[in-house]
Amino acid sequence: MKTVIGPLLAWLAFFWLWLLLAGEWNRTEWIAAAAAASVAAALGELARRSARLRARLRPRALASAWALPHQIVADFGILLWALAASLIRREVVRGRFVARSFPASGRGPGAVGLRAWIGLAATFSPNAYVVGFDPDEKLVLLHDLVVARSSERPA
Repeated sequence: MKTVIGPLLAWLAFFWLWLLLAGEWNRTEWIAAAAAASVAAALGELARRSARLRARLRPRALASAWALPHQIVADFGILLWALAASLIRREVVRGRFVARSFPASGRGPGAVGLRAWIGLAATFSPNAYVVGFDPDEKLVLLHDLVVARSSERPA
């Protein structure tokens, strides 16, 4: 049963994402969504099995997701400010790479799952994105257009 739940949840997420992005609700789009979700879920499961990597995510780790919509709006404002500053100064804001400490070290399923979730959630911010993790050194590498620690959350 455990091997069915993951791909089934992925299929449901891909199906509804297709319908959300298509913006139509008709039989043709339902079929297209089902086909695309089937291919995406199968490829995801194939990648997961070939990586031979186990990941587990605790529900409390998902608690950081409630702040994501607010942070996306705030970071959009930061990006507008950077764009205006670039136009006024006639100098492009390039951003910089920063390394921050990160507690999820190790190769266990809990640490792998936490790094995957944080990598996904922290990348929703339009101002900062996760480049990679170094679990041995307990670091996360981020790129910030405008350095703002709030943009790097939850990383």
